[in-house]
Amino acid sequence: MKHLLQNKLLNTIVKLAIFAALLFVLYRQLFANEKMAIAYAHFLDNFQGNYLLMAGVLLFMVLNWTIESIKWKLLIDKLHRISWSEAIQGILFGVTFSLFTPSRIGEFGGRIFALNTERKEAIVSTMIGSFAQIVVNLSLGALGLLLYVVVYTDIDKYLLTAFAFLYCFMVFAIHVVYYNLDAVSTKFSHVAVFKKVYKYIHIVDLYSNREFLWLEIYSAVRYVIYCLQFVLLLQFFGFDLSLSAAMILVAAIFFVQTINPLNVAIIDFGFRGNVAAYFLAGFTDNPIAILATTVTLWFVNLILPAIIGGVAALRFTYFKEE
Repeated sequence: MKHLLQNKLLNTIVKLAIFAALLFVLYRQLFANEKMAIAYAHFLDNFQGNYLLMAGVLLFMVLNWTIESIKWKLLIDKLHRISWSEAIQGILFGVTFSLFTPSRIGEFGGRIFALNTERKEAIVSTMIGSFAQIVVNLSLGALGLLLYVVVYTDIDKYLLTAFAFLYCFMVFAIHVVYYNLDAVSTKFSHVAVFKKVYKYIHIVDLYSNREFLWLEIYSAVRYVIYCLQFVLLLQFFGFDLSLSAAMILVAAIFFVQTINPLNVAIIDFGFRGNVAAYFLAGFTDNPIAILATTVTLWFVNLILPAIIGGVAALRFTYFKEE
């Protein structure tokens, strides 16, 4: 009985701590951020008759996280059947938790709190889905950067050939690793530091290459959705770009943002804006439009889902009460 009461108290403390941390991040980013105020003012200036563009951005946000829920459910169902409600709530809380951690690694921990199964195994399954997204992000993002170099820079043809070779090698290598994760995990099973966790890493054997292919397809659809959101926002804030040019620029921007090693919401905000400014500066004489585009995309894709996930977190059990 004493243990039960202690766990209930701990659960209450954790829930309050997570919600307080979320409020702190929101305050820092939404109310104590000068850039946010500038972007918001510019947003209001442009929100005149462009309801369809913003509706499209919001609809793509819902579709984006719905597809991620499908991916995650596909993975977790191999361990323990979960409902669509559990999948969606887990995904949204993962977004909430990711705001406080480098490279959004907290997303793994956030998601598994929605589960009533072996959480160590679920972490491995969740990491497989994230790796599928990384494979797509790097492959398509690096392609966008390569096309940017070809179209918008005067690069030496020999250097371009070297870049193209490196790109093809990178894409080939990460796909070989991705579709042979079972073999890779077996190789590492003999390393002392991995022996204790091998029984969990070996979870990759549950998934076939066909399922890995579907994970990559879902990840590619999410990538395209993200790019289209950015394109719609560029149009909303007055950028006069063709669809092909916008997609190249967005892919290049997304690639550089993806490889940022310190992707923490509290300190990464300025980095994202600086990357976008570098690639888009030649297409507008209004730097505020670049800032507003980046801020709006960040707010729609991360902050709105994080708020919903923070509310969902209040129903999770972090320590067993039975």
